[in-house]
This record gives sequence, structure tokens and C-alpha cells, in this order.
Amino acid sequence: MGQRISAETLYHHLRAGVRLTLIDVRWSQLGEIPGAVHVPVIDLEDIPRPWPQDEDLVVFCQQGRGVGDYAAEVLEEQGYTRVLVLEGGLDAYLRVVNEKAANAQP
Repeated sequence: MGQRISAETLYHHLRAGVRLTLIDVRWSQLGEIPGAVHVPVIDLEDIPRPWPQDEDLVVFCQQGRGVGDYAAEVLEEQGYTRVLVLEGGLDAYLRVVNEKAANAQP
């Protein structure tokens, strides 16, 4: 099952322009990470995607429980070796973004 990436690390990677593919595996999109591709987890099983093999694939769900792990497992079964699961999901990432924005204000 995919390795973990913290919301803080993902935030810094995105700010630094690190190449990675963000995959939102939630059923519906309420909030998002800019640049993420929305593919509900059930669709990952049915239609393999031609994502890059030479960059990290970061999968995320809302709270980082279960669905992201399952999506990582599906991708690994499809032959992807650089799969990361966002710890705490979108909720954790948005907390980091909001914290950074609050700290940046005078």
C-alpha cells in the first residue's frame, strides 16, 4: 500500500514546483487542491489511466481514511511504483494552506 506524504510536505512540494500527479479519489468534489485530477476510486479500477511512471502519484480522499489507501493499492496493482497517500486527506491539506495564509498576514 502506498507510502505516506504529509500535508505540510505536499504544500512545500507544490510551492516549489515539484512534478507530481495529484489524484482526487473522492466520490464528490467539495474543495480541491489546484491541479488535481478527479477520478472517483471506483473508476480507477475500471479504466486504467496513462499517468507518468517517472513522477510521484499522490492520491487523496477527504480525511485520509481508507479510500486513499485503497486507491494506492489499485494503482500499485496497475504497475505504478511511486504512489503516495496524503495523510489526513484534503482536510489536512486545507488546514496547512489556511495556517500558512494566516501566518503570512501582517
